[in-house]
Amino acid sequence: MKRVLRIPRFSKEGREGKPKTLELLMDSPTTNDKGFPQEAKLLLVIDDGKNRVGFQLNTAEAALLYQRLWYVLNETAKEYIQVEEKTRKNYQSTKKGRETTDYEMDDQREEIPPEYFDDIPPEEPQ
Repeated sequence: MKRVLRIPRFSKEGREGKPKTLELLMDSPTTNDKGFPQEAKLLLVIDDGKNRVGFQLNTAEAALLYQRLWYVLNETAKEYIQVEEKTRKNYQSTKKGRETTDYEMDDQREEIPPEYFDDIPPEEPQ
């Protein structure tokens, strides 16, 4: 098996503790004893420093994992961009709010149409 990827994750203990690792190993496609082609095998290995666990994937499972990871990465990138834009707008509005007067802020406020108040009963006089 060939190691394709190794991601070490070091703990807070530093040199005293072994790093946790995620590895991806691959066996290339071959022909079996009867001469038929055999698909590649992928092995995901997680090592926590004490125990080592492997999970074998066939080509279809690896393709599904790839597809889901790609989708999740795209979604998290979109969410990050949205959060970044929202933060920037909030920062700019607070920065702008410090520079403008109350009179200017009244001009910037959105006016509520009267239809929104149709369902609200009138206040009773006290």
